[in-house]
Amino acid sequence: MRTHSIRTRLIKFMLAATIIPLVLSLVITMLYTRESIKAQSINENTRLIFQGKTNLKNYLSNINRASIFVYSDPNFLYNLTKSIDDYQAMAEMYSTLQNLQGSLPDIKQVYLHNEQTKQSTLITDNVPKRNLREKAYESAINDSEKSMLEPPHALHSYGFTPSPNDNPNEKVFTFHRPIFRIPSTVKLASLAIDIRLDGIQAICNQLYNAQDEELYLLNEQGEIMFSSEQDKIGKPLAGEDASLASLEGDSGYVDRDRAIQVYEKLELSYANWTLVKRIPYEVLYRTSTGLITINAVIAVLALLVVIIGTLFISIRITRPIKQLASYMNEIQTGKLHVAIEDGGQDEIGMLSRRFRQMMETINNLILRKYKLELANQTNQIKALQAQIDPHFLYNSLQSIGTLALQNQGPRVYSLLTSLAEIMRYKMRSNEDMVTLKEEITYLKMYLDLQKERFDEQFEVIWELDEECLNASIPKMTLQPLVENYFKHGMEPQLGKGHLAVRAYRGSLSRLVIEIENDGCSIPDERLRALQHHLGTLTSEWEDAEHEQEHVPQSQEPESIGLENVLLRLKLYTDDSAALQIENVKPHGVKITLDYAWESERHESSNRG
Repeated sequence: MRTHSIRTRLIKFMLAATIIPLVLSLVITMLYTRESIKAQSINENTRLIFQGKTNLKNYLSNINRASIFVYSDPNFLYNLTKSIDDYQAMAEMYSTLQNLQGSLPDIKQVYLHNEQTKQSTLITDNVPKRNLREKAYESAINDSEKSMLEPPHALHSYGFTPSPNDNPNEKVFTFHRPIFRIPSTVKLASLAIDIRLDGIQAICNQLYNAQDEELYLLNEQGEIMFSSEQDKIGKPLAGEDASLASLEGDSGYVDRDRAIQVYEKLELSYANWTLVKRIPYEVLYRTSTGLITINAVIAVLALLVVIIGTLFISIRITRPIKQLASYMNEIQTGKLHVAIEDGGQDEIGMLSRRFRQMMETINNLILRKYKLELANQTNQIKALQAQIDPHFLYNSLQSIGTLALQNQGPRVYSLLTSLAEIMRYKMRSNEDMVTLKEEITYLKMYLDLQKERFDEQFEVIWELDEECLNASIPKMTLQPLVENYFKHGMEPQLGKGHLAVRAYRGSLSRLVIEIENDGCSIPDERLRALQHHLGTLTSEWEDAEHEQEHVPQSQEPESIGLENVLLRLKLYTDDSAALQIENVKPHGVKITLDYAWESERHESSNRG
C-alpha cells in the first residue's frame, strides 16, 4: 500500500481522528467518572451514616428511658430507704427491676446496689439474686453524678454465682445510672443494665458491605463499641485504626490512607460516640475501572469496524442510540418504569442493559428510601401521641370516688360518662385529625372533671368564632396546653382562677388559638429557656425538611408537652405552624397556636 494513496491517507486520518479524541475522552471520562463516583459515594454514605446515627440515638434513647423507669414507680425510691426485713418493700422493688429487665428485648440483666441498706440485687432471666456487701461490685461503681455507658466487655455475674444459662464469651455493654432521692442530690443506689450487642449490631450491619467496607463505632475514649471485625469490639484503637481518633467536627469525611472515611458524632450526654465508615479506593473505583476497561475494548473494536466499513457501523450504531435516546426522553417525562429492550449483543446493547440495570437500581433505592422515611414518620407520630400525662385518670377516678362516698349518684354518673367519652376519644387511633368542634367538646369534658377535682376553684371563658369550629386540628392538641395550668399555674392564694380559650381567623387565612390563664407566671429565666427551646426546635425542623430527614426528639421533660403539640402541628398541618408562650400582666400565662387554615384536611384524612 502506497503511503501517499488516498486509502492510506484516509486510514491515517480516520485513525488520527478516532484515536486522539477517543484516548482524550477515555482519560477525561476516567478522571471525571472517578471524581463523580467519589462525590456520589460521599453523599450517599453521608446520608446513610446520618440515618444510622439517628437510629443509634433512638436506640440509646430507648435504653435511657428504660433506665428512668424506676422513677415512674412512686414507691420504688421510698422502698430503697426501707429495711431489708420489710418483705413487701423488697418484693415491690424486685418487681420493678424485673419490669425494667423485660422492658427491652436486648436487656440481659439488671444490677442494683442499695447505698442505704448495702444490699446488692441481680435480676437475670427474671430470677432475682441478692446479698449484702459494703459497696457495689467494682464494675458497677459510677462515681459520676451522670449516666454513662461502659464499653463492651465479657458478661459477668457481679460477684454472684453464675447461672447455668450464662455464656461467659457473650459480650455486653453496660448502662450505668446513679439513683438520687429526688429532688435532693442524695445518692440512694447504683443501677447497672447489661445490654446485648444485638441491637447495635443490627443497626450497624445495615450501614456497610461486610466484604469490602469497614465500620467502626467509637466512644470518646477511643474504645471500639462496634466494629466490622468482631475481635476488635471492646478494645482501644490501635495500629492503622488509631487515625480514627483524630476526626474533627460533628460530621464530615476524610480522604486519607487510600480510603474515604465518612463519620458522624452522636453527641448524647451519656454517649459521645463517633460512627465511622471506611471505603477503600479499590472498592470505590472498582465500577469505574471496569467501565473504563469496557470502554477501551469497545474503542478498539470500534476502530477495526470503522476501518472495515464506516457506513455499516454508522447504521448499526445510530439506530440503537436513537432507541436509547427515546427511552431517556420517556424517563425525563417521569416514566421511570420504561421497558428497555436489549439492543443486541454489541457495545450499544451492553450500554442498554447497563442503563436498564441502573434504572432498576434507582427505582429500588427510591422505593426503599420512601418506605424508610414513611416508617420513621409513623414511628415519630406514634411516639409523640403517646406522651400523655398518666396521672389524669388516677385523679379523675379519685374525685369520682369521693362523690360516690357522698352518695351524689347523678353527678357520679355524669362524671363517669364524661370520663368514658374522654377515653373513647383518646382510643380513636384511626383518626389523626379532628375538627376544632370535636376537640373543644373533649376539652369541655376534661375541664368538667378538673372542676370536680379542684372544687370549682376556676372559671372557664369560651370565645370561639363559629366559622372556626369546622377547622381541622391534630387530636389531643389543646388538652396538654390546658393541663399546664393545673400542673404549674393554679394558685389558691391568687383567688378564683380564670381560664380563657379563644379561636379566631387570623391574617392570610390562618387559624389562631389562644389559651390564657391568670395563675402563676413562669419565672423569667425558665420562660426564656422555653422560648429558646421552641425556637431551636422550629429551626431544626426546617433544616431537617431541607435535608429530607426527620427532627430528632428532645429529651427535656419540662417542655415535652409543648414540644408534643408543636411537632404534631408541623407533621399534620404545615411547616409554618408556630407555638408561642408568654407571661401576661399582672400574672398568668398565654399560649398561642398559629397554623394554616385547612378545614378540608380532616375529611380527606378520615377518608384515607
